[in-house]
Amino acid sequence: MEYICYCDKVTKQDIITAIDNGARTLKDIKRMTGAATHCDCANQNPKGT
Repeated sequence: MEYICYCDKVTKQDIITAIDNGARTLKDIKRMTGAATHCDCANQNPKGT
């Protein structure tokens, strides 16, 4: 499983699914997945970036 947003546990597959379900903009993806709504990914990311 590959997380894109560590804070909200949104995976790459979640984003692909959102696009498949009609997301066309970043705003759509955020609304449909919850990504980037609790921005602390810099601290949550185990890669340190």
